[in-house]
Amino acid sequence: MRCGVRARGASARGSRAVRRQNRRHHHPRQRQCGRKGCVASAIGTPPPGEPAREGRNVDANAPASASASSSSSREDGGIFSGLGARATRWASEQAEDERVHRGLYCDWKMTGADVLEVWAYRAGLVVLAGAAVECAVRCASGDYVDAQTWYFVGGAGLGCSLYLVHMYVGFIKRVMQTLYAVGMVGSGVLAVTHAEPLPLYVADHPWTILAVGPAFAALTGLAFKEGMCYGKFEAAALFFAAPTMCLTHLFGASEETQTIAVGVFVSLLVVFAGRKFSQELKDDVGDKSIFMFDALDEVEQARWLANARATGRDL
Repeated sequence: MRCGVRARGASARGSRAVRRQNRRHHHPRQRQCGRKGCVASAIGTPPPGEPAREGRNVDANAPASASASSSSSREDGGIFSGLGARATRWASEQAEDERVHRGLYCDWKMTGADVLEVWAYRAGLVVLAGAAVECAVRCASGDYVDAQTWYFVGGAGLGCSLYLVHMYVGFIKRVMQTLYAVGMVGSGVLAVTHAEPLPLYVADHPWTILAVGPAFAALTGLAFKEGMCYGKFEAAALFFAAPTMCLTHLFGASEETQTIAVGVFVSLLVVFAGRKFSQELKDDVGDKSIFMFDALDEVEQARWLANARATGRDL
């Protein structure tokens, strides 16, 4: 009897095993779409054996660690991390230049982060130019309160562009950023410590150019960089127009002269910001290999130099 019970138990276990095997055989997607398959689908990679859906970005050569890190960053960073990842993917899709560019030290390619930085840099210039127009119009109409608001909006746009601009000489970039900070702090102090709106107070007290002027000096440096790197006439002209506008006010030029100086400055700034969009995105990145090389330690730099010379680069 015990043998019969054991036999029936073994038979039942065998039947269950056969049913499980049949389920696996008839429903392969249930077996494949486990935890890993569903996570892979969520980040754009279909489970094994399932063809990629139309419109889905699939990189067959992407390492598994990239998918895992993308998934974990969404889980750990929450909604902001997810939005950042989507923005980076969107920027990658918008990048028209997918070519590999030959740099001084190595070949390089535009990434999604590079594209976002370029668009943000140009957007900062657009905000600066638009705010300058609004500030000038409000001052001309006597609305100095709104003019002050637009002045600081333009200052924020300039700060964004100075933060994101790509310059090979980091020291010069830091000097420009320091001048900007000094000028904006000076502007803020004048706005807070006087009852009059900042534009009106500066108009009535020419010496205050010494407090706000460093921010315009930073803009002058940015115009010089753009003019020298890309041969842009409006940028080169802006290099002279910005200090001319400040100095005519500081030394008490006629009101007509100051008005002309402001009009020329604002007009050139609008043209400068608008024509930035006629350039290729890679132009605002520059030679990315130089920035990559500068970020390395001495041992890695020596290895890069050896590899660059081996590939025919004249260093």
